[in-house]
Amino acid sequence: MKPRNKKQQHIVELSGRLRPLTTPQMNWALNSTINHYGYRLKNGMCTCMKCGHEWFVTHNGMCLCPECGTQIEIKDTKERVIRDKSYFNVITTIEDYQVVRMFLMLVEMRKGMKASPAYLEIGQYFIDPKGNKTVVGLQRTLGYYIDSFAFGSPLEIRNDNDAFNHIANQWVYPRIKVTDTIKRNGFKNSTHHIHPVTLFQELLTNPKAETLMKANDIELLRYLCARPAYKSDIDKYWNTIKIAKRNGYDFKYVRMWFDYIKMLERMGKDLNSPSLIAPQDLKTAHDEYVEKVNRQRVKEQKEANRKKAEADQAKFEELKGRYIGLSMTDGTIRLHTLDSVAEYYDEGTKQHICVGSSGYYLKEDTLVFTATMGGRTIATVEISLKDFSIIQCRAFTNGVCEYAEQIAGIINANKKIIAERKRA
Repeated sequence: MKPRNKKQQHIVELSGRLRPLTTPQMNWALNSTINHYGYRLKNGMCTCMKCGHEWFVTHNGMCLCPECGTQIEIKDTKERVIRDKSYFNVITTIEDYQVVRMFLMLVEMRKGMKASPAYLEIGQYFIDPKGNKTVVGLQRTLGYYIDSFAFGSPLEIRNDNDAFNHIANQWVYPRIKVTDTIKRNGFKNSTHHIHPVTLFQELLTNPKAETLMKANDIELLRYLCARPAYKSDIDKYWNTIKIAKRNGYDFKYVRMWFDYIKMLERMGKDLNSPSLIAPQDLKTAHDEYVEKVNRQRVKEQKEANRKKAEADQAKFEELKGRYIGLSMTDGTIRLHTLDSVAEYYDEGTKQHICVGSSGYYLKEDTLVFTATMGGRTIATVEISLKDFSIIQCRAFTNGVCEYAEQIAGIINANKKIIAERKRA
């Protein structure tokens, strides 16, 4: 894509002035960003696939090559060739831009020969002093893999995408050069396994990131840079974080701590209280408030059900009013209708069934009875108002009712009474 303004033109010109990879950078990439193996035959002769040295090895696992000193993994195989690749980043500056340079290393290792790596620059992130980023990179092609690049294409201005974003978060060459502004804002030669582009943008634009970096609160800084929603958490609970830090709290499990703080807020607790926000045992305090929040949620649901019941009561009376008070018995088991929406919910809670929560009281063509024996509820019965047949007869927790046949007999014996109520 051609540069569209003077800034992009200048960035393309700066990109062409960047130095090629140095020998130490290439050696670091070969030594540190891929796995190294020793291929061993049955006779015990092992070949270092990096330098080609052969020696006799009897033990398994990891060992050091006596020639090049590389730690390698011993593999028993007749293979003779390894092809591998890795992405790595070199962080540098040019003028007042912070630059993250992305490289691809392709390696072919053959038995008895030294490894022959090849290096290709995939792209660059240019970050200006205001934290704005511009991508210079190769053209992507259509393909199954995210890193499908047209290797013959020039380094040009590109739209940012998942491929560049992912590659920029891979291996980072340990000798990092940053702008004076980023150095002033607390950066100390390590990205701490945080996405470099995000980290530099936050250090340039976000005073909270600068504060966390200077205070060496890396876990909180990592949380801030992880995603926009987490950054919002830092902003929202910043005062709480400062109070916890002043009281010596160690933010070791940051995500759990934020979950805990949100539960405190839900329960209406004081987020400025050091004894609450800086617990000695975070997991115990977290689990305690999980239980409290669950109890509150159940209470709120009951209240919501009660309000819904009040709203549905008029509709229920219109549909089922003619059946209110209907009762029948065979002398042992008594069936009577549930005569209000509240009774449906009470029945559901008592029997651990969904007769209330699923709105059975608003079904037009069915009628629900509760069956009792000796004052004890033995079943909840739903019948059809079309033919008065039993649709379902459920005991406690939707279990099978052992009195189902006896209950069916009572329903059949009183069909006439139910039909008279229906015609009323």
